[in-house]
Amino acid sequence: MSTSPLRAALHARTTSPASPTRRLTRRLLQVAIGVTAVSLTAMATPTTAGAAAPRMIIGADGDAAGLAKTIGAPLAYHGYGSMGGKPPSGVMVNMKPNVSWHTVATAGSSTTTYKNIVRWAQTLKSRPGPILFAFHHEPEGSGSTSFGTASDYIAAFRRVEDIFKAQGVRNVEYTWQMTSWAFATKSSARNYAAKWYPGDAYVTNVGTDPYNWYNCGPGSGKWQSLQFVMDPSLTFARAHGKKLVVGEFASQSDSRRASWLKDVKAYFVANRDTIRAVFYFQHLIRPGCHWLLQSPADLSAMASIAKDTTNFTAG
Repeated sequence: MSTSPLRAALHARTTSPASPTRRLTRRLLQVAIGVTAVSLTAMATPTTAGAAAPRMIIGADGDAAGLAKTIGAPLAYHGYGSMGGKPPSGVMVNMKPNVSWHTVATAGSSTTTYKNIVRWAQTLKSRPGPILFAFHHEPEGSGSTSFGTASDYIAAFRRVEDIFKAQGVRNVEYTWQMTSWAFATKSSARNYAAKWYPGDAYVTNVGTDPYNWYNCGPGSGKWQSLQFVMDPSLTFARAHGKKLVVGEFASQSDSRRASWLKDVKAYFVANRDTIRAVFYFQHLIRPGCHWLLQSPADLSAMASIAKDTTNFTAG
């Protein structure tokens, strides 16, 4: 067994009289032993838990101001606007094109479409951020078939983002907003989410719109938890290393809705590490679908979410 430098130094220390050289050797040895001890301690000590995930933005679409006043808590606003019109206010802002996706994707600098995109970019740039910006929410839905194909949409999404960045926009998070069903449908379906994904390099946040339709709209008459509807979206976001924005969520009115909202809160909190923002759909725009929160029980459940400042913030 050979003698190590450390053993040799210890031997020299105990068998030879002290000299300047040996005193220096002894000092270096002490430093080396100290460093080794620190390294071993670091290896043996469990890593401390990281800081808590940022609070989730809590807000609403539609009558966010009215809902906030009723529940006595601030709510962020999710606004929807047309590319050809004025960009709406809000922590989250949605741009719907007034032309085809192909027209957006190929817009030259002299076109009206390009100038509209630049106007939006400059308007949002002038506002305090961050702003969650979504280009054409739910593009895979049946109401958007006239705008073009999935590849057209991807090209348009990228073109808008490229123009924004060229205009020096730095306060925007590019949010790709889909229906929740798109993440759960079969891969061969036209509306399968992955077919519409602009790519990790272009997407800051994955967006989803989960609903408990129950007995309205496309509902099947089955009462569904938000977790059941939203889990596939959460899985997709995590697989791509992205935060998840719930651009819209709601449940059909029912005596069970207050309890549903309490479960929603627990689900959001349990997945706070991934969820960036959530917006309740406080609208009444589809016959037979009653999303508006109006009963004392429903409003109390919503207030419990908005007033939980440990986990949520209005932005």
